[in-house]
Amino acid sequence: MKDFFLGLIMGIANLLPGISGGTIAAISGRYEIILKAASNFVSFKWKKESLSIILFLIAGMGTSIILLSKILSFIFEKYPEYSYGIFTGLIIGGLLYLLNQIDFKKKSNFSVITISFIITFFLLKFAETLESSNGNISFWYLILGGLVGAATMVLPGISGSSMLLIMGIYKPVIDAISNMNMKIIIPVGIGVLLGLVLIIKLLEKLIEKFHEQVIAFLIGLTIAGTIIIFPITSKWLTYVFFLIGIFLSRYLEKILKE
Repeated sequence: MKDFFLGLIMGIANLLPGISGGTIAAISGRYEIILKAASNFVSFKWKKESLSIILFLIAGMGTSIILLSKILSFIFEKYPEYSYGIFTGLIIGGLLYLLNQIDFKKKSNFSVITISFIITFFLLKFAETLESSNGNISFWYLILGGLVGAATMVLPGISGSSMLLIMGIYKPVIDAISNMNMKIIIPVGIGVLLGLVLIIKLLEKLIEKFHEQVIAFLIGLTIAGTIIIFPITSKWLTYVFFLIGIFLSRYLEKILKE
């Protein structure tokens, strides 16, 4: 049952932008066990222990997501500026966690951050232009969102929801889960499955061999994404919520480490 309760907390973390389910798993001391179990699962090595871990985690995360999606959908609808304020604060809090994971004395880390920032910034600007010209989110973009969300979900420091928010599809996905809108849930679900099958084993190898470079890439990506979505508004309370978001992210990390 401990994996079910861990799944509940990870589900909440992955649903809230800026708080990483991977971070929760790492702080709990079960990150490597969970990553190995997930790797075995997608490789169809269904050992009893690995299967038990994954099923309890999925049950816990699914419960959190279903219960909280309506609440988050309502908050986004009624208070969009304040929502973006607190969520970007949470993302910055997660970014601070990432910054502590790498050695800034290595020039290669700066290079990766810079390249990641430039690529991400222009890709997101391009995606933003497409979205505004269409008015709709394409089937393939939703699949990509699910794939990226699944990949980042397992990494400490950044959540899948942060990526969905940065890509501009967080609210549509939350609304879809809340209202059981299969037109959005199905392509995102396909992306999540593809992400789990195709990327988890790759991430396992990359983290093992190039841990700092992976984290540096995520830092550049997160900085670019935060700049894109940061709310510029005359409502000063939005910036208060931004600071609250940073505080909550850091405070949660502190509590979980104790």
